[in-house]
Amino acid sequence: MKAYKTAILFSTSLLIAACGGGSADPAPEPSNGQFSLAVSDSPMFGVSHVGMVMSELVMTDSSGEVHRYDLGGMTFNLLDYQGANSHMVVSDIELPEGHYQDVHLNIVEGDGNQGCYVENGQGRHGLRIADGHLPVEDFEIVAGQHHSMTLEIDLYRGLSYEQGEYQLHHEGMWSVDNRYMGHLLGEVDAQWIADCEVAHADEAPIGGLFSHLAYLYPDNVTRLEHMADMGTNPPDNMTAPLAVTRMMQDSDGNWFFSMGYLPEGDYRLGYSCLGHVDDPISDNVTSGDFQMFKDAGSITVESGHAGGQENVHVCGDGNGGHHGGGHGGT
Repeated sequence: MKAYKTAILFSTSLLIAACGGGSADPAPEPSNGQFSLAVSDSPMFGVSHVGMVMSELVMTDSSGEVHRYDLGGMTFNLLDYQGANSHMVVSDIELPEGHYQDVHLNIVEGDGNQGCYVENGQGRHGLRIADGHLPVEDFEIVAGQHHSMTLEIDLYRGLSYEQGEYQLHHEGMWSVDNRYMGHLLGEVDAQWIADCEVAHADEAPIGGLFSHLAYLYPDNVTRLEHMADMGTNPPDNMTAPLAVTRMMQDSDGNWFFSMGYLPEGDYRLGYSCLGHVDDPISDNVTSGDFQMFKDAGSITVESGHAGGQENVHVCGDGNGGHHGGGHGGT
């Protein structure tokens, strides 16, 4: 009888536990979040291919532990991902919650045969990148949440040709939290293009093809005279641009430009057709022939509800609503 009662009590305890009457510990809260990183760029005249070869993503957490993610020699043409387009480097990888710093993408530097390279119509050239990596801003991972970023590479500001090889400098790069950025599409007045070419006929390049560029400045720039070129040391009382991109024509001849992944906020825009005399390192305002031609006015980039809003800006009289869809061009 005693054994029988014991069996009843044991069965009853199992039934209570099965019905939720036990005191089992609740499921632990998640301590990891997810992280994604993409890369995008802006178009550049005179370059047909920018081959990127990435070896690993590296980051350091707040305790000093280094996290490495092998990218397996990821290879792609950076020029395939312009404007609002981007190449996904890592997607939804698991990371412990916390702050991450010294974040960067290690690359395989090239000699023209292997590793990163540039094609410019005159062959393939090696590409070397400052410190052998692409820098990414620090970020915070929150448990149970997804953090998504994009690294934007401005080739006009960052890419230079020196001693037979290309160099990519960190000055032409920034990274953004995708929730707080927007894209910019510009409609360009064709009369601006014509007037600039006439005004600077003496500075026309060989072949007569001017390089029409849009220059983006911080909003404290309020006058044409304050807009410097791409040089790393702007003249006194002038401000270097934050971003530079090529103006293009669609199949109907309408001029437009696009800038992707801009942090939300206020900016000022300038235009010149003298991009061919604007070296990304030298000051070509005081020691060259560069001049800004038009102040295209102030711009507010809005991110929208979840980031990535398209912002359209009209330069002069615009082009009748044609802005190339932000893709391609000639």
